[in-house]
Amino acid sequence: MQRLISWVLILCFVSPCFCERLMGSANTYNVIDYGAHGDGKTDDSQAFLSAWQKTCSTKGASTLVIPSKGVFLLKKNIILKGPCQATNIKIQ
Repeated sequence: MQRLISWVLILCFVSPCFCERLMGSANTYNVIDYGAHGDGKTDDSQAFLSAWQKTCSTKGASTLVIPSKGVFLLKKNIILKGPCQATNIKIQ
């Protein structure tokens, strides 16, 4: 019986982590999806602002994704500020 309880507890902790990695977070906003090119030549300012606005306005936890591959050109001074609906924002 103790062994069964141990396995149930382990599954309760591991399952959410595993599912999130498989499915991705529903509240994840990638600047590429909002028009950023990441070519180092095209102004990606508006894409960053649009992705931030969506990230900030989402209720609950949300993530703004800036891919590590690519060079993003921002010609405007970008300020990522609230107030936000999101309770927790992660920039990845």
